[in-house]
Amino acid sequence: MKRLARHPLAAAVLPLLTVGIVFTTAAWADDTPADAPGPQTAKQLQQVVVTGTRASNRTADESLSPIDIISPTDLSSSGYTDLASALNTVLPSLDFPRPAINDGNDAIRPASLRGLSPDDVLVLVDGKRYHTSALVNYNSAVGRGSAPVDLNSIPISAIDHIEVLRDGAAAQYGSDAIAGVINIVLKHGSQLGGNDVTANAGIMDEGDGANNGVQGSVGIPLGGTNGKAPGWMRLAWNYQSQMSTNRSANTDRGTTIAGATNTTGYPYERYGDPAEKTYQLLLNFAYDITPNIQLYGYLNGSKRDVTSNGYYRAYNSARNVPEIYPNGFLPQIVNHTNDAAFVFGVKGHTDGGWHWDVSADYGENNLVFDIQHSVNTNLYYTKGYSPTYFHAGTFANKQGVLNVDLSKEFNFGFLPNPVTVAFGAEYRNESYDIGAGDADSYFFDPNTLIPGTSNPYAGGSQVYPGLTPEVAGNFTRHSKAAYIDLESDLTDKWSAGIAARYEDYSDAGSTRSGKLSTRYQLTPTFALRGTVSNGFRAPSLAQQNYESVVTLIQNGTLAQIGTYRTSNPTAIALGAKPLVPEKSVNYSLGGVWQPTGNFTATVDVYQIRIWDQILYSDQIPVSIPGDQVTGAQFFVNGATTRTRGADVITSYHLDLNNWGALNLTGSANYNQTTVLHVSTPAFGRASQGLLTDAAPRTKFVLAGDWLIHGFDFHANATRYGSVTRLGDDANADEDQVFSARWIFDVSASYTWQAWTFTAGADNVTNQYPTKASLNNVYEDRADGLQYSSLSPFGFNGRYWYGKVTYRF
Repeated sequence: MKRLARHPLAAAVLPLLTVGIVFTTAAWADDTPADAPGPQTAKQLQQVVVTGTRASNRTADESLSPIDIISPTDLSSSGYTDLASALNTVLPSLDFPRPAINDGNDAIRPASLRGLSPDDVLVLVDGKRYHTSALVNYNSAVGRGSAPVDLNSIPISAIDHIEVLRDGAAAQYGSDAIAGVINIVLKHGSQLGGNDVTANAGIMDEGDGANNGVQGSVGIPLGGTNGKAPGWMRLAWNYQSQMSTNRSANTDRGTTIAGATNTTGYPYERYGDPAEKTYQLLLNFAYDITPNIQLYGYLNGSKRDVTSNGYYRAYNSARNVPEIYPNGFLPQIVNHTNDAAFVFGVKGHTDGGWHWDVSADYGENNLVFDIQHSVNTNLYYTKGYSPTYFHAGTFANKQGVLNVDLSKEFNFGFLPNPVTVAFGAEYRNESYDIGAGDADSYFFDPNTLIPGTSNPYAGGSQVYPGLTPEVAGNFTRHSKAAYIDLESDLTDKWSAGIAARYEDYSDAGSTRSGKLSTRYQLTPTFALRGTVSNGFRAPSLAQQNYESVVTLIQNGTLAQIGTYRTSNPTAIALGAKPLVPEKSVNYSLGGVWQPTGNFTATVDVYQIRIWDQILYSDQIPVSIPGDQVTGAQFFVNGATTRTRGADVITSYHLDLNNWGALNLTGSANYNQTTVLHVSTPAFGRASQGLLTDAAPRTKFVLAGDWLIHGFDFHANATRYGSVTRLGDDANADEDQVFSARWIFDVSASYTWQAWTFTAGADNVTNQYPTKASLNNVYEDRADGLQYSSLSPFGFNGRYWYGKVTYRF
């Protein structure tokens, strides 16, 4: 222990534990009576978890791996109406920044767990693998190079709770589960009182970013007599309309007029959240064919129309056509992101104790790039015309899965308790489609030169050149997997589990992974738990086949940067090789303390080492005859990394008798990633900084609810630790630390009969991130983008909102 205490990880755990004990909560306080006699009663009342275990009677505190349970109350404790932002306010191990001017990444933002790539998180919906998005995050922000699941394609109104497994689980669930698993459990049943409709409205303190919408969930019984139905169907929906925000240094568009006075010293820009309309519908159902056989499934459809901004083109810019835009123009990307997913399955049990489940799972993300208020300068000066609205192309990712799962409890004479034996097989088929844009969107004639120079006019639709037929195509693969999982209470104090999985990909070879888990109840109130596992993540089809030309900052100016798939001759000439799966080893050790029935504290420390991590290379200067691209990027198995950290979760419920009840929560995360080895020169200091310093090293979440006579007074305080933007190898002096911030959210609700009225404010103290320094080219301060895209809480300021909910 003395040796551990000198380690920086241990030094971080001790203050986190202290904070956790002081600020505590009761995660299931509404279910715990004030006179609960002790820990055993608390355990009986806790919710049984289904993630990370195939036993049917584990609660979160009894699980062999650390699990967070996020309730609908937690998700609705802020003014956010999208799932990822709501999770970010309550889950300390999650990072969900809100970058702007990130092209399609404004529409599909990645969320990361434990500081790892967003690709290293597996997302399940009702225990079934959910599909990933089609867009690669190519900008210099958190999650660069990833194409993860779009959490915001799932309506919050459909969710019963969320189970977050903070542990490697590739042996149990397959690829992507290196950092952990997010299992979104849907609402089931059609009981009265379980239906609700909520209308919401809000606006930013600056007067922009107005948001309004309506969401709800209604259950419908299917068949049956005398009030007993053999089945049910539940419909959930969400509609939201959100206006854009702007936090650039110069928001006066009048300064774009030739000869106009501009006292700000910055060009006009729009820098903030995009305008967005969201339409979501989720239908899930179950029907008992016989007492032992059930049909089940869900159908999810989501459509978001997102309008994000590029960089303003001044009236005298070579990228402008004054005949069309005499005062310059602000090009905008209109992304239509459409998700569709369904699961259809049959499950049941036999009289002999076998449980079986056969299911088909399909998901698709389709992302359309349309460009408005734009121009193809090269086309105009070549042919004398140019549209101002372009269809620039589409990306689509599709996934089909077939699963067979079986389990049974076996009794062995030498063990006091049954052994849950689970095994199964999976077949997965994936495809990735790139669709070309209109011919005008990618037109480029290298011989159309800017007068007096040898440089051609920029080709393609401004802000995002269209995808050419040469990069378009359809790419497919399939994989087969088999697993076995054993779990048992070996004694009345000792539980253990072992899992193994074999998976074979048609394009990335085969992998084997395993996991050992154990938990020991040292005293009636304290238990130790630990896991060791190895895992993997297969390169996504998007990472292997994405290709495009986009407008990015290169050496402080706008330039055309090409991303090339690893099979492209340009990428091969620069050192690209076929991608192989990432490999990982996870270690976790934790303790669970339950001294009373209304208090729980857990501490878990972990280490995750990843080999052959799939990374997005730096911009490599290139000169290709007849091509406007001046920089090239591609994917590479580029580094070995090590992540160490700790999670502290505490909960406390206090019965105040006539003064109601007080529920307090306290949780914290410490996380540090180190790059141990870099295998390519095309991954420099600034890019490494996105892995090691771009996410907060510490994050605290403290919350409290005072419930009295129909009122619920809620307060939430989140401390986001500092983040650092590192300069490249030649510009280390451009490093900048963006200071830690406390963000306070408050709300008050009153329930009268079936109605609940809520008013609240997020970021009530109106905190903003540290402003970018003038020499920080990565934040484009010279263009008036005064806040960092790395900010873990965004840069919009205070948000006021109200909600009205009707339950029936």
